Amino acid sequence: MSEVADKLNVYVIRMQKQGVLLPADAIAEIIPYEPLQRIEETPDWLLGLLGWRGVQVPVVSFEMLTVERASFSLVSVSSASLVIVRGTTDQASLPFYALVSQTVPEPYDISMEMLFETGESVERTESSRVRFHDDVLSIPNLDYVEAALLNAMIQ
Repeated sequence: MSEVADKLNVYVIRMQKQGVLLPADAIAEIIPYEPLQRIEETPDWLLGLLGWRGVQVPVVSFEMLTVERASFSLVSVSSASLVIVRGTTDQASLPFYALVSQTVPEPYDISMEMLFETGESVERTESSRVRFHDDVLSIPNLDYVEAALLNAMIQ
């Protein structure tokens, strides 16, 4: 396999207490944080709706979805970002959703040899946890996140 084919373009998304590793092709756009429209009678992890390019995009706190008693706060609104993720499981009902990042996500070109399995148990929102540089990062289970979102928005 060639050197180019072995590289994967990813973003590290910083949350309050952890980081998430997402492939760049899952991300439609990264924008500065902006106020959200709250949705009544939805779980706390569903922070609200973002008007983006003519579409109402639900915004998720990955940490609150992952850890039941987690809370959400931004360290600084001026440095926070919204990561618009392309939906994959039900494009008609959920073409996009967003994750909140405490900072502007960092792009990397990596090879799989740069990621090390931690052996830690994973939460239902995670496919795995890996060590990258000095960080332990979650690789999200996007199917679970999208199913939870669709379920929350139907009710």
